Amino acid sequence: MKAAVLRETGQPFSIEDIEIDPPKENEVLVRVVASGICHSDYSVMHGVLRSPMPVVLGHEGAGIVEEVGPGVSHVKAGDPIVASLTPSCGTCPMCLEEKPYLCFQFSRALRDSAMPDGSTRLHRGEERIHQLGALGSFAEYMVIPAGCAIKVRADAALDTVCLIGCGVTTGVGAALNTVDIEPGQSVAVIGCGGVGLSIIQGARIAKANPIVAIDPVAEKRDLAKSMGATHAIDPFNEDLVKAIRGLTGQGVHYAFEALGRPETIQQAYSIVRPRGQAIIVGVPNLRQPIELPFVNLLAEKEIRGSAYGSSTPKRDIPKYVDLYKSGELMLDQMVTKRIGLDEINEAFAAMGRGEGARTVITFS
Repeated sequence: MKAAVLRETGQPFSIEDIEIDPPKENEVLVRVVASGICHSDYSVMHGVLRSPMPVVLGHEGAGIVEEVGPGVSHVKAGDPIVASLTPSCGTCPMCLEEKPYLCFQFSRALRDSAMPDGSTRLHRGEERIHQLGALGSFAEYMVIPAGCAIKVRADAALDTVCLIGCGVTTGVGAALNTVDIEPGQSVAVIGCGGVGLSIIQGARIAKANPIVAIDPVAEKRDLAKSMGATHAIDPFNEDLVKAIRGLTGQGVHYAFEALGRPETIQQAYSIVRPRGQAIIVGVPNLRQPIELPFVNLLAEKEIRGSAYGSSTPKRDIPKYVDLYKSGELMLDQMVTKRIGLDEINEAFAAMGRGEGARTVITFS
């Protein structure tokens, strides 16, 4: 099969013919129809997040089940699925506590870019090839843990709902699951890429007001306003704290950071009101320390993380597909461009320049 293989940090992908093994017990073989390109893929490509090499990236995929391994009963050949990030193993302490977004197998899969048992299903001859997050959707096929295969309704356009595999679930879930936004409470979102736009939509669904989009790119601010933001701020040309206080008085109830940068994490914490919460959704360099002023703790301001939108995939992914089909969740507008696999390096270059919201790779 064709796959985009990353062989060295900071270098372009090579489009290669590689081999894929059949699914083992509790695994599913999927023919990939489409895959979104997420900023986390960009972070791995540039060494901000680490992965063994060579590796097939991509973790925002959707496709059709081709074959299931022994022990799989919730999906069958022919079923359309969206690939979830978390294997939701059902047996680890986090899954037993109904927190599958913190599944122990999830962290292992991300760390090792392999299946939960440490092996991979991809190779080129004798050369082992890793698969990001036990997925690897920048390829024509992928073998994934059974818990990652979430069946969706047959009338869902897979080249759009693939975004629900990561960015949408991460963002909408952060607004609807990680925190409990009450109608009329204020929200700010720093970074209006795919995840940030999803947070804005989740805040709109929760009836937040105002919803402030913060991004230096005018195109993204306009897109955010079309999806539910009531106000937009260019942080490069305005004093962010002053602008937020001008809109809200003391600051926002919830500030969501969707970039994973130390300076924007600090900004999120600085613009919440007393007893407000800064929710860190973006994934920073995991070795980068963050400094925060102690005085804000005296105002009982909180800072917390949000892992995969605090989501239960088997519940939330079909729910988000339904919201898309009803028109309440705007996904088509988030797709800036659809490309073939051979255009992947140009798409990553555009992401590096801050262009667009989401690029989707489609497979014939």
